Amino acid sequence: MLETKVEEVYREGYETVTEDDPISEVIDKIKQVEPPALVVEDRNGDETGVLTRRWIKRSRLDPQETSVETLTRPIPSIQTTDEISEAARLMVESRIPLLSVFAGEALRGFISRDDVIRAAADNDWGQNLVSQVMTENPVRARSHDTIAHVLELFNTYGFSHAPVSENDELVGVLSIQDLIDIVYGERDRQEGRFGGTRDHGGAGERKGEKADLVHMSIKDAMSSPVIAARPDDTLEHAWKKMEEYDISSLVIMEDEHIAGIVTKRDLLEPIAQRGMEKRQMSVQFSVKSGIRMSEEEKAAMRREFESFVNRYRDVVGIGGLFVYLRMYGPVSKGDQLIQCRLQFRTANTQYYSSAEAWSAEEAYKLALDRLERQVVEHKETKLSEEQSRRHVENLLKGEL
Repeated sequence: MLETKVEEVYREGYETVTEDDPISEVIDKIKQVEPPALVVEDRNGDETGVLTRRWIKRSRLDPQETSVETLTRPIPSIQTTDEISEAARLMVESRIPLLSVFAGEALRGFISRDDVIRAAADNDWGQNLVSQVMTENPVRARSHDTIAHVLELFNTYGFSHAPVSENDELVGVLSIQDLIDIVYGERDRQEGRFGGTRDHGGAGERKGEKADLVHMSIKDAMSSPVIAARPDDTLEHAWKKMEEYDISSLVIMEDEHIAGIVTKRDLLEPIAQRGMEKRQMSVQFSVKSGIRMSEEEKAAMRREFESFVNRYRDVVGIGGLFVYLRMYGPVSKGDQLIQCRLQFRTANTQYYSSAEAWSAEEAYKLALDRLERQVVEHKETKLSEEQSRRHVENLLKGEL
């Protein structure tokens, strides 16, 4: 049940550090807590934000010379009485997989993305199939491609994971996190096989390599062999496999061919959507830094989407639109394009579109137009199928 309350699944308790502490003194402490986050306090004992292990790993600053305050950030908060679907919504919109949990005005602990997915997967929602949430026909990379080429693919299509193939055979997976681990930290390589049940050992440790990512081959960074699932696996099964191997994605295989990919984000988004179903249709925004959007602009975009839905309600039914906005391409004369990616999940299918323009509003309109064309094509296909079915029925009646 996605009505599960936050109080049933969050991690109670937390550790604190002061903002004047050097990062070097808190590294060991943050490794010992789960989720890996510390509450930061000022000299008066007031909470100023949160420090996470991920933010430390991504920093190139000298831990001896850098204070906790430098890497402290605010994170969204949620109440113990809220549902996990609301927690998922906040995570999707903020792009931060961690929330602070309050009971009234008192901080109680944290809830992570994994906590939310685990709670959903252990209930009825977990019996849905992987095919319902996976990204079909994902963009692929080839084993001899350079990392620079894959980064361009990620930037163009807005993905964070890519299966790697060699002679049409799946040989690995490359993610943004793999690249971050090479540049900023250390990591044990995942090792296993499709359908395997053994634990993963390490195929070698990588530490903060100062390699030239532009010319480095994918083989130097990808995770291999790949852990995979099937389209007819349940979400519960897929999630447990992610937990077992401590990975953030599964390549979906069918008849020895790549059918799709499913990531933790793919699991989180429909949970967030479920929390909005009472409103029939929801619009959630994820806006990258550098793009300024007012609540009035978001409201105008929601109205455009509502108008679109009203025209095609017989086709789309209940669902949710996820709007991703980010800066795109090189800066030209002081300006930079904005890319809008739309992911429209309905009860029966998913639609994707993207567009670039000089303003967020224009990029959104172009992407919505492209999305509408897909819905129209789907509607025409459904009508054609319905007409064929009726024609066959009439023929059968005529034979009786």
